Amino acid sequence: MSAVILSYILFAMAIVTGLTGIRVIAGKGKKRRVDYTIISICICSSWWSFFWAMLFAQTDEKVAWLMRTIGMLGVFAFLISVTYIVVFWSGIEGVCKKCMIGFSLLGFVIYPFNVRRKESTFYMTDFGMSYEFGSELGNNLYSIYCVAIIVSLILALAYMRKNSIRRREKVLSFELLTCTAVVALGSVLDTIMPMFGFTAFPGSTLAQSIGTLVLFEAYTYYNKSQITLSNISKFIYYSVDEPILLFDEKEKLCIVNNGTAVFLGKTPEECCELEIRDIFELEQNIFKLEGDKNHIEARCVLNQRICGLAIDKIYDEFRDIMGYIIIVHDLTERIQTMHQLEEEKLKADKANQAKSRFLANMSHEIRTPINAVMGMNEIVLRESSEPDTVECARNIQDASKTLLALINDILDFSKIESGMMEVIEEAYSVRNLFANLYTECRIKTEDKGLYLNFEIPEDMPTILCGDEVRIRQVLLNILSNASKYTKKGGITLSVKWRSVGEKQIELEASVIDTGIGIKQENMDKLFGAFDRVDEERVHAIEGTGLGLSIVQRLMELMHGGITVESEYGKGSVFTVTFRQRVINPSPLGALMAEAGTEKKHEKYVPSFQAPDAKVLVVDDNKVNLTVIRGLLKKTGMQITCVETGKECLELTKKEMYHIILLDHMMPEMDGIETLVRLKTDESNLCQQSAIIALTANAIAGMRDMYLEKGFTDYISKPIDGIGLEKILKQYLPRELMKAIE
Repeated sequence: MSAVILSYILFAMAIVTGLTGIRVIAGKGKKRRVDYTIISICICSSWWSFFWAMLFAQTDEKVAWLMRTIGMLGVFAFLISVTYIVVFWSGIEGVCKKCMIGFSLLGFVIYPFNVRRKESTFYMTDFGMSYEFGSELGNNLYSIYCVAIIVSLILALAYMRKNSIRRREKVLSFELLTCTAVVALGSVLDTIMPMFGFTAFPGSTLAQSIGTLVLFEAYTYYNKSQITLSNISKFIYYSVDEPILLFDEKEKLCIVNNGTAVFLGKTPEECCELEIRDIFELEQNIFKLEGDKNHIEARCVLNQRICGLAIDKIYDEFRDIMGYIIIVHDLTERIQTMHQLEEEKLKADKANQAKSRFLANMSHEIRTPINAVMGMNEIVLRESSEPDTVECARNIQDASKTLLALINDILDFSKIESGMMEVIEEAYSVRNLFANLYTECRIKTEDKGLYLNFEIPEDMPTILCGDEVRIRQVLLNILSNASKYTKKGGITLSVKWRSVGEKQIELEASVIDTGIGIKQENMDKLFGAFDRVDEERVHAIEGTGLGLSIVQRLMELMHGGITVESEYGKGSVFTVTFRQRVINPSPLGALMAEAGTEKKHEKYVPSFQAPDAKVLVVDDNKVNLTVIRGLLKKTGMQITCVETGKECLELTKKEMYHIILLDHMMPEMDGIETLVRLKTDESNLCQQSAIIALTANAIAGMRDMYLEKGFTDYISKPIDGIGLEKILKQYLPRELMKAIE
């Protein structure tokens, strides 16, 4: 009964190891030499187990001898295969490798001697047919062979374990050592003990089966951890154009892709002979950098290219470093482009600074003579009663305003570009806004024989909160454009409103004209800076091409929008939408009755008189002094004029002035230096006086700059007479001003 059970066990072991071999054969992927070796081990183990089982089942000694003879082929093949796999995984090279494999192959020479009939004695035992053998040549050679194989395997695995620097190799060596120990112990029962008169027991076949399963486990583990060179080399070689270098854990270059060969101008074999410092100029060992991923820049020694190196450490499942991948990015052209962009940026900055200097210079140089023209002309309008003279002065005034508007467009655009334009929300009268717009636009349209209609809802709120100056600028720009490009017919401003929340409304203002219209292909260029569409038709019409660009930017600042509809040759509709806060919801009522009457030229009347007020005007331009004196003549104030900062300082030590109008750009001592001395000189009698900057500088940020320097307020040239009176009235003591009789 025991013989049957033992036979079944051996048959079962044969089936298990055989199926293990089939499992390897059926595995996906191209088979390697190590795969065929594992298959061979499984087949040999199954072979020996099967024929041992057949030996147990025999009753004839000759047949039993035949079963052992055939089965022993599996034993010798098993030992040879195990030797090969241990040599492969242990990494033994040179003479030792050749000796181990060569000695294992001697098994085929020993086999004929070991299986001779006279070497073994077969007989029945309680557990089946078995055998024993004496000290014959074949048995002795076989015993020596087995012992030598076992010892060589143990030494090879000891070498592997000693030289292992990674945990996965230590685990692999332990599993191989376990397999070897099991096979060695099992062989004692049917190889060594029968030589001393003991009956052979199938220990070797049981040990081989167990050892085979251990080897298969090691093989599976090896495949899982084998994620380095062979698995990713195809990807490196065939899929990536950028240079990629693969180093092992000893920092030796193992594999390079075709991109590396092309980049370095060498063959892959020549590349693999190089060390990292032969390729790149490095200040440190990049393999010792902390972290799993690092990025550095380095210059390639071989071609002087500037490179970005992406260094990735490769780990196994035990967090042991298996190698390093370095991906090389050629940054030369990018860096050159960046340098070019930096140079271009410097040039652009210089050009922008030059533009700012130009605008500042233009502002000062042009506004100064315009101030003289407009100021003198205003004096003529105030003093003259001759109709022809007044008509000429009105024409000069219109031309001056047009010229000033062109300059203001350029300066406004500069403010918007530099981010210095601000939206200042204050309460304003809707009635005054549209009435003034109508009055200002009516003159231009009447001169061209055009009609002008304002359609303002009577139920519109009376007082709103917003930036009245910018809203007026937007609408005036659009109305002026419509007037410029309309030859017949007329212009309509249609306003609609709707409530969008508590105390908030949305205004929609449409300017409808019967002008020349805009071609569809020119729509995209409509809001471009300095860009005038259909130049052939409009070249004779005055303008900078900035008006609509400024309108669009201002609407963006006010969180509004602008749309255009146009039919070429028939006219256009420009619509702006923006929100305003309601201050007084009372209905506006009829507007056009008031706006319809144009105010003719009226005799100038000063807004106040202050004969005891003393004003000091400091300006190096005599014409400007004459203009200011003339504009303030009828206020009765005591006007003192000087041309230098030095004269100003001398006068303020002798007399107190209520207001000082101080020009900025003056020779020897400018306005800012003069202001500092006025504020710091204790002998100065005007330290508490209002000092107002009077300057032609009107570019972005000038007002804030003057206020920061210590000026009380700021007036830009050309000077508006009414505006000048208004600001002086603000800073003069109330007791000095008298009512107009």
